[in-house]
Amino acid sequence: MLREAARPLTTRTVCELAGVSRGLLRVYEREGLIAPPARTPSGYRDYPPDTPERLAVIRGLKEVGFTLREIALLLDERDAGRIDPARLQALAAEQVALIDRRIARLQVVREVVASLARGERSVLDDEECNFVLRFLQAGEAS
Repeated sequence: MLREAARPLTTRTVCELAGVSRGLLRVYEREGLIAPPARTPSGYRDYPPDTPERLAVIRGLKEVGFTLREIALLLDERDAGRIDPARLQALAAEQVALIDRRIARLQVVREVVASLARGERSVLDDEECNFVLRFLQAGEAS
């Protein structure tokens, strides 16, 4: 039995499979994160079948804090088969530091929200806004 060749995907199908909007899809095209799709004779976009998986990778990297520029660099290197291990390690170390800062700030927010959930309103009556100061200082580079 012959396998059917993978067919190109329409914009709508890509968006549905990847859980992205058309606008976000266009942003990723403009930023070079996905290749410009082929066009049908009538002008519709035909995306390669692997586009939803690539979008999942992009969204995952974005979710953990990589910038679109960093993602483009990583994907370009991967596509060319020449990922620079030292650069990847440095980017990962930067992300760990950013995650640690976000965790520190979230811990401050959690303390405040938990106290409000217990009915404590002292944070709202603090004229010096210590919560805001603690939040801004949490996660600062030491």
